[in-house]
Amino acid sequence: MIFQGLFNILSLYLNEIDLFYNAIDQYFKVHINEHFKTVSINSENIDKIYDQFLSFIIQEFLEMGFERQEIENKFLDPFLELNKNQKISITSFNELYDEKASPIIYEIFLEKVVDYLVDVKVAPLMLKLKSEGSLSLEFIIELRTLKTLIDNNPEKKENLTKYIQIRDKIYHTFSENKNKIESLEDLEEPKDKLQLLYLIYRIINFFQLEKTINFSHIKTFLTENIDEWLVTIPLVTLKNPDLYYCGLFLAKHLNIKLNKEKVLKFLFQLFEEGTDEFEAPLVEATDGLYYYLKSTELTKLWLTKEQVNALIKTEAKYFVPNYLKNLETSQLVVILKIFNILNINPEQKIINAIIEELEARITPDGIKQFRDGFISSEATYYVLFISYMRNSLEKLKDYDLLEGIISRIYRNLEILDFSADTNFDLFSELFYSFESLKLFNCIETKEMIIHLAKYLFPQEVVDRISSGKEIVKTKAKFRHLKVNKTTGETIY
Repeated sequence: MIFQGLFNILSLYLNEIDLFYNAIDQYFKVHINEHFKTVSINSENIDKIYDQFLSFIIQEFLEMGFERQEIENKFLDPFLELNKNQKISITSFNELYDEKASPIIYEIFLEKVVDYLVDVKVAPLMLKLKSEGSLSLEFIIELRTLKTLIDNNPEKKENLTKYIQIRDKIYHTFSENKNKIESLEDLEEPKDKLQLLYLIYRIINFFQLEKTINFSHIKTFLTENIDEWLVTIPLVTLKNPDLYYCGLFLAKHLNIKLNKEKVLKFLFQLFEEGTDEFEAPLVEATDGLYYYLKSTELTKLWLTKEQVNALIKTEAKYFVPNYLKNLETSQLVVILKIFNILNINPEQKIINAIIEELEARITPDGIKQFRDGFISSEATYYVLFISYMRNSLEKLKDYDLLEGIISRIYRNLEILDFSADTNFDLFSELFYSFESLKLFNCIETKEMIIHLAKYLFPQEVVDRISSGKEIVKTKAKFRHLKVNKTTGETIY
């Protein structure tokens, strides 16, 4: 997910990239059709054949010189799972290749191209790919020219190197602490257990590492102890997520069947308590309301218009500058996000007041969580998101946000501790750093692509992309994930 923007930059800059894609297609299709020439595909045998198909492709990569762990991790991607329609519609190996395997294969090769640009131990592999016919002479010449540009810009080369090593560092950190992560499932205190595992799972899910961790104990806990976690807690924030929401989120993503009647009864009671306790839940309990609405979505509990109005009723006194300046940046954005989720159109002066306060938090050094507070990844993510939601990303074009994001990722990974005593803020800040990178990569607008290019590549690359007519190269064959403008969720 954090490589998509890089791939877009390469596709826009390298004129001969299509020769690269064509050579890959030719190599794999020839080998696949030769190996499976006596095998036919139908809806009855496709699962078995598909496993053999993926194993064959993995073996091809290993014979090319790729590392086993690297390729096996890549083939854990949920994208490769066949859905019901594909099991019926796909009837040939060419279709399997085009619809399922080829985007992942392109991405694997494109990552090696980037590794080559920063000298990450790929020279022998590149020579082998050339000898196999996967790299055309025209493409190699153009790639060498780009590499020379990068070699002559050591600052950009260092930025690019650190950027592409983030994912491997995450893989290493979480693999090294696999036993510690799994032992967290046995913590006695439900609050520590669920909140910490929720944050860890969000990061694992971001990098699609779910299959590397055994979540059996937490599945048992969620199933057998629903009364312990189906509760709300005081002082809910985006760093301190509500306990019941953590449980519902993990249950959904771990495919756990819950007592739906009990869950819905709890959510109805929570609605009554929230509207009784707060005069204006939207601003007095913004984050709690946000988790409540996300929970209704998870459980498909659709609120009536009257219930929605009860949750968002708010007086003008809450939107004056003296009140808004005391709210967190993320809270200000979440208020606007809630309006959007509920399809509510507040008075323009309310929106203007919030936007004005948000703009006061944007500084040359980064985005602050309070007007006079500290810079945070959480604040950065929410300001990026609201700018995307409101089509105002242009306003952020001159701010070097990526330097701060990358620095915080490396700093937080150095002090990360997988235990009951860990600082939740570290995991939260890591998660929002990655979510920010998702926005830079998956919002495929010229502003975001140029923002990435400015941080990672020499000016010559930025100039060519800036002057080009294409925002995204339509023939680029890797995956183009999107971001939902209302929820911020990834669209696969």
